[in-house]
Amino acid sequence: MLQLIERQRGGEKRARRGLRRPRLPSRRALLHGVALAVTVLVLAFGGILLGLRGSGHTTRNTAIGSVSFTISPALHGQVDAFIPIADWGVRAHAFRAPLKIHVEPRAVKRGAVVSAASGNGTVLAVAERDARHTAHTALLRAFLWAVGGALALGAVAALALAHRPSVRRRTVAAVALAPAVCAAVACGGVLLRLSATFDSGSFSHPRFYARGAELEQLLHVASNAQQEASGYTSQVQRALGSFAELVATGARFARPVPATRQAILASDLHDNLPALKAVRNQFGRQPILFPGDFGQNGSSSETRVLVSRFKQLTQPVIAVSGNHDSAALMQRLAGAGVIVLTDRGRLNGAGRTDGKPVQTILGMRVAGYPDPLESLRGDPGNPSRIFSFADLPNGKALYAAAEQHLLSWFQSLSEPPQILLVHENGLAQFLARTLQVNGYQRRLVILTGHDHRQHMDRYGRIVVVDGGSVGAGGVFGASKTPVGFAHLNLTAAGGLASADLVRVQPFSGAAQADRVVLTTSNPCRGQALVCHKPGGP
Repeated sequence: MLQLIERQRGGEKRARRGLRRPRLPSRRALLHGVALAVTVLVLAFGGILLGLRGSGHTTRNTAIGSVSFTISPALHGQVDAFIPIADWGVRAHAFRAPLKIHVEPRAVKRGAVVSAASGNGTVLAVAERDARHTAHTALLRAFLWAVGGALALGAVAALALAHRPSVRRRTVAAVALAPAVCAAVACGGVLLRLSATFDSGSFSHPRFYARGAELEQLLHVASNAQQEASGYTSQVQRALGSFAELVATGARFARPVPATRQAILASDLHDNLPALKAVRNQFGRQPILFPGDFGQNGSSSETRVLVSRFKQLTQPVIAVSGNHDSAALMQRLAGAGVIVLTDRGRLNGAGRTDGKPVQTILGMRVAGYPDPLESLRGDPGNPSRIFSFADLPNGKALYAAAEQHLLSWFQSLSEPPQILLVHENGLAQFLARTLQVNGYQRRLVILTGHDHRQHMDRYGRIVVVDGGSVGAGGVFGASKTPVGFAHLNLTAAGGLASADLVRVQPFSGAAQADRVVLTTSNPCRGQALVCHKPGGP
């Protein structure tokens, strides 16, 4: 009887044990798993970086010469083509993946390059095929090296752990193999992302960089190549043709481009004459469109110096006043030959206007609007002078009134201008945005400044261009802020074909430029151009 009772009690204990919840992993086990996962990821990405650095370059012969491809990690996907002998570079954001493809010509077949630059479709087709094959080979090589780097780091770490008796074999195996698996998955995802987002049209909006003395030549060559490539059927072939033209041009730098008129957009000198001298050679003989801020305050001492310097320029200068200018300065500039535009017409040296707000200049209809904060009377150098609407009592209301005055003046013009100069960027943006909302259908290029920041905005058929500060914001900003201006390619009809936003360090001479081509099917994909929809910001 006692034995039967004991058996029943034992069965009940076993049944209760069977009903217990499974034991959860301990805190120590969780920490061990997290540490293992972090270790694997660190080894994987460390191996990827190590492998990419060790992958070196892939050099292959193409129809226009031998080309070297190098793959390296980068925050933003880009293709960077560099010509060492000329110290020139062309950079385009051609895909959205964390890789940089560096292209460098090693040897050039002169005859084939000249033929390609002239539009030989067969040579370009073969060069396109060769370049694609070389790029694929370089990417595959980089992939294998990245996975191999992760595998090598994992093997080293596994060997270090294998000597510790407390580490399980399963952990050692995971450390040895998991980084390579993670690296393969990550690199495969990057390659798929690159393939899915690659945009050969991005080569229509490249960034050029070079020494300051050579940048203008580079821009002229690229502009010629762009026009010569207009008949190519492949965007990649167009890019190759432009690149071939860069390599092959030699001494043929400054061929005229008959389809466009060249002009310079420069503003906001702020009395920084050393900066103007440093970049004056970049301007050549092209006319200069100057939307204001010649000086810091437009005082009599500034006026004497500025007028004497602008007299030395051989090309025409078309200008309006800025908030740091004065009526006396603009009058003296007009007397020295500068074409000074106001809302009532062209200003002369006696301070009178001709009553024609829209002038025919360079074969185009041009108008200019003087800045509302230009000093009209009194001492322009008065320390209490106010240069900003924000510092005025009831400044917001005064600024809104200035916006409406600009809009009313523009709508009252007897003939529509093709180019309009407005110093204050905020007023220029307001006018363009309002005209777009009101359904304005004519082409209009508004040239502006004031904010010392290079940018372009498109509102339907209206384009606003800000070239930055040609005086680096003033004498005290020259060492901190680059000099900025823009090369404009204006069509015969008064539109804007393309613009190169140029930045130059005045002391080192280093320069770079962002090209925005407005004649492509989708110019808004370039980073330097912002396209606004009606009613948008």
